[in-house]
Amino acid sequence: MPSGVCYDSRRMPMKAVVIGKTLLVRQPIVQALAALDFQVTDASEPAAISPGVDLASHTLIVMDADGMAKDWRMLAAEVNARPGAPALVLVASRSGFDDVHDAMALKVAGIILKPFRRDEHTARLLDLALRSLSLKARRSAPRFAIPAAAKAVLTLAQEGSEEKLEVKNVALGGARVDAEAAAPGPPLVPGGFFPLSMLSWGDVQLEVDVDVVYRNDDSAGVQFSRIYEGKHNLVRALEERHALSLGSQGRKRRW
Repeated sequence: MPSGVCYDSRRMPMKAVVIGKTLLVRQPIVQALAALDFQVTDASEPAAISPGVDLASHTLIVMDADGMAKDWRMLAAEVNARPGAPALVLVASRSGFDDVHDAMALKVAGIILKPFRRDEHTARLLDLALRSLSLKARRSAPRFAIPAAAKAVLTLAQEGSEEKLEVKNVALGGARVDAEAAAPGPPLVPGGFFPLSMLSWGDVQLEVDVDVVYRNDDSAGVQFSRIYEGKHNLVRALEERHALSLGSQGRKRRW
């Protein structure tokens, strides 16, 4: 499977809900998780979550606990009463003995002390989300989601024709592409090989050989087995996404 994947792409993207009274608290958490390809919903309080949002289908809930002691306790009790509960993580200015005791009793997955620091706390949120799915981080580097406004396309050449697939997330070693638009038939299957393909993403024009690693109904994972041109611009683009999600400094770890 391609290096640089931050989770098992066949089961993702993961879903997260961020709850906090102020945008100042929610926004950096939302941005950090979205850059790691979480589908993120945010709300000012639990009651403001859209009725159409099924918390049981989410992997992670991050909630600002300041001034919302009753709310987070009620939410924790509600969430953990269901099978397959998402990981609930509290963000707080302080955490006293009573809060920690209640959090443990209510099976809160973790507590983060403010301020939220991307370089430290994003990785912890990812680990807690993966733990709720009984998954372990196995990759050498994170894979980052492509912003909606910066559409990326992987062009695969085959037998005199081309197939253009939207790129959902990318790392230096590979990417996840939208397979729903792929032509039916055998080419885009595990073991498939596409020489001299092109990844286009803003200033990134990457000429690569592509190996297909997996495919499911809506996505496929590909590995860049050889990069001919454009690696420098890809590295720079990934560094920008890294800074947005994880801060400019990042310790070595598995993703």
